Amino acid sequence: MRVHRWALPLLAATGAGGVALSWAVGQHSLLGARWGLIGLVTAWVPLWLVAGWAADRVDTRVSLAAVLLLAVALRLAAASGTTPSISNDLYRYSWDAHVQLSGVDPYRYPPDAPQLVGLRPSSGVWPAPSTCQHVRLSSGCTLLNRPRDRTIYPPVAEAWFVAVHVLTLGSGGSRPWQLAAGLVDDVTIVLIAFALRGQRRDPRQVAWYALSPLPVIELAGNGHVDGLAILLLVAAVLALRRDRRGWAGVLIGLATMVKLYPAVALVAWWRRGRWRLVIGAVAVCVISYLPHVIAVGTRVLGYLPGYLKEEHYTSGGRFVLLGLLGLPGPVTTGLAVAIVAAVIVQVARAGYEPALGLTVVLVALILVTTPVQPWYAVTAAGLGALAGRPWLVTLGLAAEPYYAAVILADPHQVAAGRISYGVALTIITGFGLVELRRRVQRRQTGTGRRPARAEPRDVRPVAAPR
Repeated sequence: MRVHRWALPLLAATGAGGVALSWAVGQHSLLGARWGLIGLVTAWVPLWLVAGWAADRVDTRVSLAAVLLLAVALRLAAASGTTPSISNDLYRYSWDAHVQLSGVDPYRYPPDAPQLVGLRPSSGVWPAPSTCQHVRLSSGCTLLNRPRDRTIYPPVAEAWFVAVHVLTLGSGGSRPWQLAAGLVDDVTIVLIAFALRGQRRDPRQVAWYALSPLPVIELAGNGHVDGLAILLLVAAVLALRRDRRGWAGVLIGLATMVKLYPAVALVAWWRRGRWRLVIGAVAVCVISYLPHVIAVGTRVLGYLPGYLKEEHYTSGGRFVLLGLLGLPGPVTTGLAVAIVAAVIVQVARAGYEPALGLTVVLVALILVTTPVQPWYAVTAAGLGALAGRPWLVTLGLAAEPYYAAVILADPHQVAAGRISYGVALTIITGFGLVELRRRVQRRQTGTGRRPARAEPRDVRPVAAPR
């Protein structure tokens, strides 16, 4: 692509505007600013689009240096607030770490259990009565969501909580979790850039992920642990490209024990990984859960069954796009399962390149299940950038208004969900059709690239950065 002299100043200007808006978002909460917060995110989107476009028109080395610098600045700005802007999940991370370091298994009791009352004063998530009164809550209030339910996070996530707590010397508040998530995301960006170069793709494409509001807000701004799962999945892709199937399985297992949905990589990569992939992943899951099962038995399931019921997946009420068909709840649930299963079978049979195969499955899963939480789509955004489909970051961005409508109890929240995910589906379908047309044209002219189903040994090895 042609290099333009004016592209670098444009990248710097729009990037700086994004940093300013990242800081502004970090100073507000959704419950306080309400739809004004979504307005800030909306204003950020055109700056991101121009920045991504400009990054493609700057010399590669200069562009990557500028993008990485801006990525770090964006994440530091997002972590500048005193509280997370959209989600308070990080307070549960802090509590779980506090409980574990006191010698109690995190799956044994819910936070408000009388057995844990003695841990509250030093936890930082149970404010003093005066603070509760200041925020118009009764004495004994907590920053935690669902204090009556046991934790939902798998064992590797729980180990990560302890690591962050120890490495930050037990610093209170949200800042340690935001900075830790931002740092992990920065490492992921570097890894994606190296991987793109190793595949002989333009590494400047990483700008579309690195400068996007979605990972900045959801990872650095709200400290979500999903960023660790993304890093592990990107590493698994690189391991699979080097034909290290056992190690790829171990990395998938670790990612699954951070958040459960990375387990779909096992079926997406079945043809490439075979039993070594499965054995590595299953071994990690068993080893990580075993001490907790011995300690608390079936309580290790935590709040997972309750979460699925709360989100109306068991009754079929959460599928906002499939709900347009007007089918009974159980039928809708069955249809959702069938669609995702069909996509998985197609991906497994076609033998897509690892990053693309997993991305297709994740995007299908999200579009079918239409979750309220936009941070679930950050994984698809990161892997989409790795697969050369950076426009998939729009999936999570489109879900932000839906999440706001639900949290703010908007009476039109279902319509907001259908519009949000409908826009995402339209954008993804449009880009997909354009890509399909270009692929057909390349085949007709005989200028197409090597087929995506090439075995790992035919792909140029990628060395992970030291």
